[in-house]
Amino acid sequence: MSEASVSQDRWFPLMRSEELVPRHVAQARLLGQEIALWRDDAGRANGWENRCPHRGVRLSIGINDGLHLRCQYHGWRFASGSGQCSFIPAHPDLVPAEAFRAHVYRLIERDGYVWASLGNPLTLPSIDIPSRWQSITLRSIAVNVAVRSVAAALDSGYPDAATVSVIDEFTLRAEMTGQEPGFVLFLLQPMSDAACLIHALVASDLLPGDGLSLLRRHNAALTALRDRLEAEAGAS
Repeated sequence: MSEASVSQDRWFPLMRSEELVPRHVAQARLLGQEIALWRDDAGRANGWENRCPHRGVRLSIGINDGLHLRCQYHGWRFASGSGQCSFIPAHPDLVPAEAFRAHVYRLIERDGYVWASLGNPLTLPSIDIPSRWQSITLRSIAVNVAVRSVAAALDSGYPDAATVSVIDEFTLRAEMTGQEPGFVLFLLQPMSDAACLIHALVASDLLPGDGLSLLRRHNAALTALRDRLEAEAGAS
C-alpha cells in the first residue's frame, strides 16, 4: 500500500488531544505530508501544511503566541483558524494579501485524539464504548514498517486477546479475555510508505482503578510488536 493508493478523503488520528498543549507547536506526518499542529489560547486545534507560504520554512519551528503562529524566519504571523497572514514585521502598515495564507487541513477532536484529513473527510471510525466502561488512550508507538505489515501483525493476534477483528484497513479491534473485560481499538496512521504510528484506545470496566497497570501492559505489548517487526524488516 503506497501513499498514492490511500484516499485522502478520510480521517486519521495524529496525536492525543492531551498532548497538544497551548503555546506549543507539534509536528505530525500523514501520507508523506508534514503537518504543524498547535492549539490557541481559546482551545482551538489547528493543523496546517508545515511550510510558511512566504519562504517555505517549517512552521513547526515557529512560535505559538496563543492567537497566531509566527514563522521563525521573517516573523510573519498567521491567524488561528483561517491561517491568514495578519502581520508582516518588515511592512507593519501593510494589510497582507489574501494569498498570504497557510494551507489549513480539516481537524476534529474526538475520543481523546486530534484527527485530520488531507481531503474531504468521511465519517470517523465508530468507537462503541458501553456506558458502564471508561476509556484511556495509550502512548502512540512509531514503527518504521509499512502500515500494511503492522495491520497484518495485529490481525494475526494480540497478547491475551480472545479475538481481533478488522474494521477497515487502518482500524482493528481486539476483544480482551475475561481477566480484562473490554477491548483495545488500534488506529493506524500511515506516516509514509515505510513508517506508521499505532494509536490505541483501551476501553474496560477495570478503569479507572487499574488504569496504570493496563497502560503498562499494553504499552509493553505494542513496544514488543514494534521491535519484532522492525527486526524482521531489517533482516529481510
